[in-house]
Amino acid sequence: MSNLEEEEEDPYNARIERTGCAQENEDLQICFYDKKDWRLCQEEMKRFRQCFQANSKNAGSQELKTSEQEQYKQSDK
Repeated sequence: MSNLEEEEEDPYNARIERTGCAQENEDLQICFYDKKDWRLCQEEMKRFRQCFQANSKNAGSQELKTSEQEQYKQSDK
């Protein structure tokens, strides 16, 4: 990975990493890639959802909400 790619880390992936649910997310992504249908990945989705809900405080959700609110306020001007 180049320095540029490291600097432009995907915010979605960063949030998943902070929750500690990266493996559950990867399992879900692999399931979808293999089966091409989310409905066939219910167990993987359930494990990811449970992990994310249990650890969402670590995901930076409050920072994201604050950022979105600030952007919304600026667009109203």
